Amino acid sequence: MERIRTHEQAQALMASLLPPERLRHSVCVADAAEKLARRCGADAEKAWLAGMLHDCMKYAPPELQQKLCARNGTPLSAVDLDSPKVWHAFAAAAYLRLECGVTDAEILNAVRWHTTGRAGMTLLEKVVFVADLISDDRVYPDVAQVRALAAEQLDAAAKYILEYLFAKLEREGKRMEHPASRAWYDELIREAQEGGILHEPTGTAANACEAAG
Repeated sequence: MERIRTHEQAQALMASLLPPERLRHSVCVADAAEKLARRCGADAEKAWLAGMLHDCMKYAPPELQQKLCARNGTPLSAVDLDSPKVWHAFAAAAYLRLECGVTDAEILNAVRWHTTGRAGMTLLEKVVFVADLISDDRVYPDVAQVRALAAEQLDAAAKYILEYLFAKLEREGKRMEHPASRAWYDELIREAQEGGILHEPTGTAANACEAAG
């Protein structure tokens, strides 16, 4: 496959892999990530590309997602296998490196961690994670609040999103959140407390992001 070098190539790739409604989501996330990156001082070009490409394996068969991760030397762990909804992020990073010639580790990691996050998230990784939930196509009840938090403080928006994800898993009777998500959340809480800037949202995280698949 041709190496992905331009916006046009990235969008053409996504158009070949996604249905129209998901392609629109990818375009919206790319735009949101670029704007957020400019506001936060991250690399806007890398943010756009990671935002555009983040869901490239969203509709790939589960067997292919697993095989890509294995080929990439990043096989799904036992914990990952228990959380099928995160596979597409790990597989996307593998696909982009193996099949599309994407070698930039910052872009690949922003794609890889866009569903779970991880302790030690870089600014670019945070930008893409949050952009996925504040893009123009998102219409869940608390989206305006999450966008306002993102404009004010990126970590506060990430904390709010993670609290929603944990509450959603609990409502669905899932055993536990992904350990990488919990590690990041604990880190956010610790850093906020140490800095004296713990930001408690006025809404209810459990109401947020129902459309956030």
